[in-house]
Amino acid sequence: MLFHYPAGRVLLRSLTPADVPAFAAYRALPEVARYQGFDAYTLQEAAAFVAENARKSIPPAPGSWVQLAIARASDNELLGDCALHLNGQDPRQGEVGITLAPQWQGQGLAREALRGLLRYCLETLQLHRVLALTDTRNHASVRLLESVGMRREGHFQQNGWFKGEWCDEYQYALLGREWHARQ
Repeated sequence: MLFHYPAGRVLLRSLTPADVPAFAAYRALPEVARYQGFDAYTLQEAAAFVAENARKSIPPAPGSWVQLAIARASDNELLGDCALHLNGQDPRQGEVGITLAPQWQGQGLAREALRGLLRYCLETLQLHRVLALTDTRNHASVRLLESVGMRREGHFQQNGWFKGEWCDEYQYALLGREWHARQ
């Protein structure tokens, strides 16, 4: 059964083979891959990724990740994708990430998608805590995470060798009780 979760002007849904061309196109852009854990995608790599992802459950098994499509609600066009991970040691805790194609950035769509993903995690799945990590130089991501009410919990200095350089990361989190208090 395909996953389908409305979130304002966007919906979170399963990635499908029809998404592969758009998925490969935005993930191939250097400005999209810059702060991500992936390098530029080829069409073949995108097709293999989407096929592998289709074998995963939503929500994912504890300890694994799943990618969800971010689609425009009006016509189902792929705008980006988001990631969901459940902690393998404590599946009441999750981690999220988000990628949006450049032409859809700056319109509040990422915010709607992330709020939808948090609602799914904290209301539907009833997770206790959700976290997100971002490179400290990714100012758009920092603004996005703060705009949905996530708290900056930590600044990890040069904690990882990433794409040829040491990088700093911020860790953001949101507790279920914090989410519910704001709704």
